[in-house]
Amino acid sequence: MTRYLFCTLLLLTALLSGCATQMDVAINATPDPDYHFDRQATVLVTTSVGGSAESTLNARYYLRDMVSAMKDQGFQKVFTDTTLPKNHAPIKMTILLDVDSHQVTYRYTATEYGQVPTSTTTQCKKNKKKEDQLTCTSKPNTTYGPVGTSERTGYTTLTTFTATARDEVSRRAVYLLRATSYNEDCQAAKVEAFLVEQGLQNLNFHDRVQRNYTVTMPEGYRCK
Repeated sequence: MTRYLFCTLLLLTALLSGCATQMDVAINATPDPDYHFDRQATVLVTTSVGGSAESTLNARYYLRDMVSAMKDQGFQKVFTDTTLPKNHAPIKMTILLDVDSHQVTYRYTATEYGQVPTSTTTQCKKNKKKEDQLTCTSKPNTTYGPVGTSERTGYTTLTTFTATARDEVSRRAVYLLRATSYNEDCQAAKVEAFLVEQGLQNLNFHDRVQRNYTVTMPEGYRCK
């Protein structure tokens, strides 16, 4: 069993107290329609360059998962930088992984609540000094409800898993897979493991993939 499937099983079987969690996922994957993906050629899976130290280390946890997913796609000679044989054939394609979670802000309109007048109650009493006159007082009746709106700033975490395949002869990108998810409540590591699993399930070197969907986790699952 590959590690990314094992991580997913751990996520799905973590039945603790709480409500079911829904995870939104966006998948975008594009292969070069003119590129020949040689299943017999040597493929190297490594981390992307230029990213933060944190995202690079995060990505290293999923190198072997990518190797397993590539072999499931029919590629026979797929290695990481630590498993690549010394006397290997020339590398035909390199796959660069990046896994990142960071906080983003967004603006939204919130409804303000307070006491809203609904009616008026009037009470009248006879004037003690002048019995033919009445003294009346009015009191508004209120209920709790919306009184207006205001602009607010919200915070959420954007998690992204990216796999970029590069041809080593032409040095151009020949495949790009990006899986993203927003979440305000879950630990970054758990969302990352879930997102990598979703991305690798949608690995496709033949057709473009563009999907937006929601995964409902088991009742009682918590991702804290």
